[in-house]
Amino acid sequence: MYPRVIVKDFGPFEHADLELKPLTIIVGRNSIGKSMLSYLTWALMVSIPDFEKLGEIVEERGVIELANRVLNNIKVGLNPKDDFINLVKKHIEALPEAIVSNLKNVLQRTFTRSLGELIREGASKAVVRVEGPHAILEVVLKDNNVEVSNYKPYLKFLVELKVNIPRPGFLRAVVGKKVYEKTLASIHDLASVIIDLLIDYSFEAFKPFFTAPVIPEEIAALLPDSRAGISRTLLKPYTSPTLIRSIPYSDERFIDLYYRLAEGMYKGSIDLDVVKPLIEELGCSLETVFEGGVYAIYVKTWAGKRQPFPQAPSGVREVVIVALALASKEPPYVVVIEEPEAHLHPRAQRILAKLIAKAVNKFKKTVLITTHSDYLLYSINNLIALSKFPEKAKKLGFHRDEALSPDKVATYLVKAVEAKAELQRLKVSSEGISEEEFTKVAEELVEERAELVPLK
Repeated sequence: MYPRVIVKDFGPFEHADLELKPLTIIVGRNSIGKSMLSYLTWALMVSIPDFEKLGEIVEERGVIELANRVLNNIKVGLNPKDDFINLVKKHIEALPEAIVSNLKNVLQRTFTRSLGELIREGASKAVVRVEGPHAILEVVLKDNNVEVSNYKPYLKFLVELKVNIPRPGFLRAVVGKKVYEKTLASIHDLASVIIDLLIDYSFEAFKPFFTAPVIPEEIAALLPDSRAGISRTLLKPYTSPTLIRSIPYSDERFIDLYYRLAEGMYKGSIDLDVVKPLIEELGCSLETVFEGGVYAIYVKTWAGKRQPFPQAPSGVREVVIVALALASKEPPYVVVIEEPEAHLHPRAQRILAKLIAKAVNKFKKTVLITTHSDYLLYSINNLIALSKFPEKAKKLGFHRDEALSPDKVATYLVKAVEAKAELQRLKVSSEGISEEEFTKVAEELVEERAELVPLK
C-alpha cells in the first residue's frame, strides 16, 4: 500500500486523492493547483512532531505517576512491561496533537499566507487526510487553526514491543529488528527512550510523512520552480538577514539543500557518473571546493569559463541541484520537483527523464514532479514501455535501470472544472500512458489553441 494525501476544499480542490508511488507525476496548465498539492505534500513530510508540546500534552493527561512507577521498577530490576507499554501507548495517542502543533507553522511558512486563505473559496473549512502504510491522520483547517479530526494509530507497534531488564537500572526494548538499550537514572533518561521509540513509530506508521528524526529537510527536498532566481539572488556569501527572513520556507530550505549537496559532491556521496550526461548536454562540467567555511559549486562552460554556481547560465542553475538531489546516495530520500524541465531543451529533457528513472530504481527515492511538458512526459512514457522489453534496453541505447515499471508510476492530470480544480488519475500500463489519456493531457496543455484557431 502506497501512502496517500487526500484533501477536501483545499486550495482550488473540492476533492483530490493523491497516491504517492515511487514516481508520481502531476500534469496540467499554469495556475491550476499543481504546486499547491505538491507543496502541501512536502509540508506534511517535513512536519515532525513537536516533542516539547508532546511532553506538555501527556503531562496534562497524568502520565507522571505512571512514568515514575516504570522508572522505580527498572531501578530495582523489576520488569514493568505492561506499564511501559501503556506509557508508550499514551504518547502514541497524543502524537497527532504534537504533529499538528508543528504543521500549522510549516503550512504558514510554506505558503506564506494565513491558513484561512488555503481553504477553497466558499467553503468554511478544509480537510487534509494522510494515509501512511499503517496509520491515518486527518486534520481540519478552520478559523486559522489546525485541529485533529481523525486518527487511526498503528497499534501493532505495541504488540511487537518487547521489554526486559537485564540488570537493575538498565532497560532493553525491542521492536522488530530495532533494539533500544539505556541505563535509566532519571525521568529524562526514560523520556529519551520514549522519543526514540516514537520516531521509529512515526516512520513505520506514516512513512514518508512526519518521519524525520532531527532535520526534516534532510529527508524530503522541495525544488521550487524559481530555482534559477533563488540561486542567483540568495546563494551569495553575504545575503542580507532581512531578506532571508522574508523568503518562503521552501526557498530557505533550497539554499540549505544546495550547501548539503555541494558537500556531498565534495565527499563523494553523489553519483556524478549518473549526473554527467545531463551536465555535458548543457555544455558544462562541475567541481566543488571548500572556501569561506562552506562547500561551493563551480561550473566550467564549454567555452572554458569557470564561474561560481550563482553566476552560471539559467538552464544550469535550474537543473544542477535537481540532478544532484536525484543522484545522491544519501538523503534526500524524497525529491519534490516543480517543473523539472524549466529552461531545458528537448534532448536535455529526455536525459533528465532517464535520471529520474535512475533515482527511482538505483537510489530507491520517491520522486514527485509537476510539469507542463508533454515532451518530458513522452520521454518518461517511453521508459515505462521499455520495462516490457528489458532485453532491448542495451540495443536501444538504454541502461536497465532506466526502465520504469508501471507499478511504480502514478500520473495525474489537473483540470479546471467550473470554479474548482479536479485531479484526474491517468491509467498507466506496461505500454505506458495510453494514447487516449495522452490526448487528454495534450488538450489541457494546449487548450488555448482552440481560441487561436477556431473550428470551421
